[in-house]
Amino acid sequence: MTRCFLLLVDGLRPDVAERALAAGELPELARMTAAGGTTRAITVFPSTTSVAYLPFLTGSTPGRCNIPSIRWLDRRTYGGRWWAEREQVRSYCGYQAGRLDGDIAPAVRTVFQLVPESTAIFTMVSRGLTPDRDPSQRERWLWGALAHYAQWHQPSDETVSRYLLRAADGPWRFVFAQFPAVDGYTHQAHPEAPKVLRALRGVDRTVGRLRARLAERGELDETLIVLVSDHGAAPIVSHLDLPEWFRSHGVSTMSHPVIWERNPKAAVMVAGNCSAMVYARPNERRRERWPLERLRRPDAFGVAHDVVDELVREPSVAFVAGEGGEGGVIVVSAAGEARLSTEGDRIRYRPLGADPLEVGGAFSGTAEEWLARTWDGPYPDAAVNLLDQFRSPRTGDLVVVAREGHDFRRRFEVPEHRSGHGSMVRSHMQTPLWASVPVPAGPVRTVEVFPAMLSWLGVPVPEGIDATGAWLPTPLAAEAGSAA
Repeated sequence: MTRCFLLLVDGLRPDVAERALAAGELPELARMTAAGGTTRAITVFPSTTSVAYLPFLTGSTPGRCNIPSIRWLDRRTYGGRWWAEREQVRSYCGYQAGRLDGDIAPAVRTVFQLVPESTAIFTMVSRGLTPDRDPSQRERWLWGALAHYAQWHQPSDETVSRYLLRAADGPWRFVFAQFPAVDGYTHQAHPEAPKVLRALRGVDRTVGRLRARLAERGELDETLIVLVSDHGAAPIVSHLDLPEWFRSHGVSTMSHPVIWERNPKAAVMVAGNCSAMVYARPNERRRERWPLERLRRPDAFGVAHDVVDELVREPSVAFVAGEGGEGGVIVVSAAGEARLSTEGDRIRYRPLGADPLEVGGAFSGTAEEWLARTWDGPYPDAAVNLLDQFRSPRTGDLVVVAREGHDFRRRFEVPEHRSGHGSMVRSHMQTPLWASVPVPAGPVRTVEVFPAMLSWLGVPVPEGIDATGAWLPTPLAAEAGSAA
């Protein structure tokens, strides 16, 4: 029986994992990747938990899934009745976390729907799972709440390990397991803190036990094991509380966790906490976003100045993006603007006096050419991700992206995040892609893991997804690679 295990180590930076592997601290993963391989993949924007799980489990990006962030507002249906319409103001960080499955675009199918013989452990995306195939939900809620405030994350990983080994002895062809401790300890300290490395070594031991269990069953050669992460992270040196920034500039602002604000002129939805979406005039129902040109007008936010111009001058802000009145996306930094547009299958980037994405000047190329050019740059795959972001009707009028070392949440950040993610900077966007079979030699996106897993299991890859099929391993190829 061909099987696939997807192990997601939340928040693991690839350079941290690679150094631990080279130092001999991950012997079980070293054995696994010796027959397979390691590389780095580029995640999606915003680079934050739950949203960045979608590519692995659906083969689609947040824009196609219509899940633009962990917090969003439905401008079409929210009219300011903050209690009666509270379901139109979403946050997956609290009691609305269970709404995620229903919020994903109806046409998007998960791997759990495509592979009935599948189970998941500590998953936030569960569309298609029955209760018996999602056995750890109670423990995830229990340990997740306790770990957040007690800053004690290892019990979560130990629970995942127990369920994972139990699943290895079951009938499941596809198993997804999420290990949360690395991300939790990273937020507490930094990406290479001793507790982070200890948690990573725990994952390594679990991989060793999993492979031994599969070998005993005679299934190791027919099993694909993929270890990934949803995002990276970087230490935070400065917290700019973005909702408070808007209020300090005279803009009445609604934001989580207290969404009530009398007659707000802006809604600020922070993610990760290194990016945010801003909605102008959230009490006024409308179908379309306002273009950036209109957002620059003083009356957009009810003040007498250009809020966008002042925002990009903040040291914590790398750039902001909004739709252009003539189409495309306009990217603005303190230095100036650039325009993104599409021409057939090509993405055109035209600096208008500045290069906010730090591409090196004007560039036109396919999505794959953009990936190759920028994957190790300051903002990997930013053009593709920005255009994807504005595919979602739920995306704000303005997207705000933080510089490395900065985030947008302070007042309600308990406990304080000493490291964060959610931005488009390289340390957040690059993730490890390790597998028990050879991995792609060139740049790859996390979305390519989805068709790779289906290919291995012999399940047809659905049409209308964002993956290109750049990596399609098969059990036969794996056996040939092992023999070589």
